[in-house]
Amino acid sequence: MTKLILVGHECVSFPREMTDKEVRRLVKEETNFSVRRLDNFTLISLNAVYRLLLKNPTSKTLALYSGAEYLSVGLFQSVIKAMHANEAIRPFNFIATVGNAANFYLAKEFNIKGPNIFIGASEKVFLKTSLLAEMDLNLGHSQQAIIVIWLQTEDDWLCHAFIIEPLVLENEFAQGKSLQTESLKRLLKPPLKRLLKQYALMICYKSRLILFVLNF
Repeated sequence: MTKLILVGHECVSFPREMTDKEVRRLVKEETNFSVRRLDNFTLISLNAVYRLLLKNPTSKTLALYSGAEYLSVGLFQSVIKAMHANEAIRPFNFIATVGNAANFYLAKEFNIKGPNIFIGASEKVFLKTSLLAEMDLNLGHSQQAIIVIWLQTEDDWLCHAFIIEPLVLENEFAQGKSLQTESLKRLLKPPLKRLLKQYALMICYKSRLILFVLNF
């Protein structure tokens, strides 16, 4: 069982009916990033991590771990259309349909120098990305990790962004003395609670949310 501190969390959502142009305008106005030609998959993650680091500034070495059940729909469609029209496929667009271009832009904008990994997974996405982060944190490849999870519902695109770091246990905790706990309902908003409750046990220790990531 691994102990990690959840330093911060942000969630951004956009209605699926919004056009790429509308999403670009909103993200541009809030972040002032250059967002030309970026798809919604990348834009929503830039917005989420921007808010995360604005509220949780850090100078520590960062790593990036992200996951989703799907890749960038817009880029994938552009590759299919180009093939159908017998047009040349831009190499970076092809790569983005295999991996995830969003990680490239996240690392560039937020100066992420540590490991940078995207996974496609249909279930337990948060657990799988957390375990990758935990391993690299233990090996000293970074001091903190950003985890990005994309979700979609019938009505919305959502992106959760977390920043985590290893927990250094203090003596009274390591010796098993009693701790004040709070319910998940009080600690977490419903969308985040649904995302995490299957993968981790959580308590509040001295105002820090601690994840006990279950290795199974």
